[in-house]
Amino acid sequence: MQNEFPRCPICGSTTGYELSGILSRYARCNVCMSKWRIGIENKRISTLILYELPKNGSGLYKIVSKNAPLFTVLRTPLPIEFWKNLKLDERIDWEFLCKDVSSSVSESVIKEKGEQILHQWNGIRIIPAVKVVSGNSVKTKIEQSGSLLLTTRRLIWLEMRSTGFWKVTTSFHVVYEIPLEHISGISGETGNIDNWGSLTKVSVADTSKESMFALGHAFLELFKPMVENAIEMRRKEIETEKKKERLHVMLDFSFLKAHMEKGGLIMQVLKCPECGATIDFPKSGTQTKCSYCGKTIYAQDIFEKIKNLLE
Repeated sequence: MQNEFPRCPICGSTTGYELSGILSRYARCNVCMSKWRIGIENKRISTLILYELPKNGSGLYKIVSKNAPLFTVLRTPLPIEFWKNLKLDERIDWEFLCKDVSSSVSESVIKEKGEQILHQWNGIRIIPAVKVVSGNSVKTKIEQSGSLLLTTRRLIWLEMRSTGFWKVTTSFHVVYEIPLEHISGISGETGNIDNWGSLTKVSVADTSKESMFALGHAFLELFKPMVENAIEMRRKEIETEKKKERLHVMLDFSFLKAHMEKGGLIMQVLKCPECGATIDFPKSGTQTKCSYCGKTIYAQDIFEKIKNLLE
């Protein structure tokens, strides 16, 4: 393995591999912890099967030659030439991941303005409960079937409900959500190709409690970096919104007038956007009111309309 791949095909490290196996031979990168099952022909490596995903999140990166994430080749025997020529686009391929979202789930959610749906996992939500047995309280759990939806703002749990007797109809209902900015921890199970099709337990901790799920195709190597990336996008969005709010507060008519004059514009009056009445340009303040219709006019809104003229 070291002779064929002096550098790890996935992370590029040169620290070598840990070899194991008796009936089958395996190699694990000492850095990213990717693990392959080795196919040997005529005493030489002929194929590598990705057996365990890398622990650094790169299982979500797009394979340039396939236009699909690395995890899609899990379990597939591939010639060594594929691994020697492997190139990854080191970004999460959200365009590919959002294709897994079913319309029946996405249509059950009322999205906020600017919110985008990223991915869906099907499985169960594990809810702690207490039941009384012979007068004693016994801890138990309720398993609720449904789907966990990741958006750019929230993790949303939708319970799957079936109605009807002769003709069963399935629907999804939002029963629980976690704002991304409230998530404080994620843990769960790792896996390999032998349990890829099984439900994987994951835990999401927020500011108030811990939520447990058992989801399909949710190895920690995939689930955690996906949610972390969505959290980072949300934090940047919140910071951008805060900057806009600060600008809105700071931008008053005196600043706007000075800024306009620097750009060669002198404005003496305003036109009310509601009724069209003429209003004297205010000397200060962040807002003014039309004396005819009562419409509030903000300095920020005036700035947005004229900034292209000033650039």
